[in-house]
Amino acid sequence: MKPLSKTTAACAAFLTLFSLAIAGDVFSFQNLRDSTVFGPYHLRKGEKLNVGGITYEVVTPSAGRVSFRSLSSGVVYGPVQAIDGRICVIGNASYCLRAAAEDALATTPSFPSPPAGPTEVQREPFVPQPPAMPEMIEVPEPQNQSYVPPPDLRPLPNSQPVFRVLGWLAPIDNTSVDWKIDSSKSGDGEIERTSLGGDLDWNNWIASVSFSPSVECNDMASGGTGITGASLEDGTGWSLAGGYRRALLSEDGWTAKVGIHGQIRQESGDLSVQSVSRIEETDTNGVVTVRSKHRTQTSSITVRELSLWIDLEIAYSMENWGLYALLSFQPISDYNVSGSIQYGAVDLSIDAERSLPLDVMFGGWYGFDRWRFFADLTLAADTRFRIGCGYDF
Repeated sequence: MKPLSKTTAACAAFLTLFSLAIAGDVFSFQNLRDSTVFGPYHLRKGEKLNVGGITYEVVTPSAGRVSFRSLSSGVVYGPVQAIDGRICVIGNASYCLRAAAEDALATTPSFPSPPAGPTEVQREPFVPQPPAMPEMIEVPEPQNQSYVPPPDLRPLPNSQPVFRVLGWLAPIDNTSVDWKIDSSKSGDGEIERTSLGGDLDWNNWIASVSFSPSVECNDMASGGTGITGASLEDGTGWSLAGGYRRALLSEDGWTAKVGIHGQIRQESGDLSVQSVSRIEETDTNGVVTVRSKHRTQTSSITVRELSLWIDLEIAYSMENWGLYALLSFQPISDYNVSGSIQYGAVDLSIDAERSLPLDVMFGGWYGFDRWRFFADLTLAADTRFRIGCGYDF
């Protein structure tokens, strides 16, 4: 007997190994997670398999390899080697191929053939993928940082520059003045005006201008010896003011501001002076008769005031309305009067000063869109009532 060649011996060994893998083309599936066994089934084309509740079909079986197709989705899994112990993935699970004996088919119920009619398509259960873990980022601990407590007051609001223009009418615009004639107090008269004006407000800077078409003042002098009365009549006037105010506190609608402003004001008109003089007359008999002679003189007069004011404003504002109060103190005031009173052959000088260096204003406003309507009242040294409207650009 001839010895086997090397090629023949290798082929014989391969066939022996394959026969040990899946003998008789009968196999089963074993779930790697819970060890559940599905099968046995024949390793032949068209064989129906029920694995994990889903129907598969054996396709393209070849020498040592096999593939499986899902009847519900049409997805083909494989090919894999038909070797006992080979791991394969079908659907969403992993299984191990196991060789089975031919007689096991007799004790195992065969997989029922699908009916000829339409069948309900079984779909693979959807197993969502676990969410990806976020990348961990190491945040370095702060070094040498001390706790800074918050300030007691809230930060001021974002004060963007707003250009506000206001126009107003003051039917009452009076100033209390102490008048002096020839350096002696002669009367307490109010300069009475009717004024029209306008205000500008831009980024905390303020400016004001006004014109008074009607100015008069009574009781400049009354009850004095010789001068019985003096008054300013048919006058006109104007004023200019400018300053700066800054918010110190802004919280929950409340705002507190402090500022300073200067003002120049001037009135000009006719000065009417009533005087009385005594005239003694002696007749031929030596009898002296005293007669009083009343006289009215008219001349021009100009009153100019330069003043500096310190302001403290408190306001409460909502979206469409607000209230405000303004306290103004006058540390510097200078009155200059151009004009005099002629009394006989003597020119008497005229001086003036404010009765009280203090003003208090109360007011409110209502607005919509960019328009604002307001009214305010000033008391103390000045008595002023204003009404007006404005627009924010």
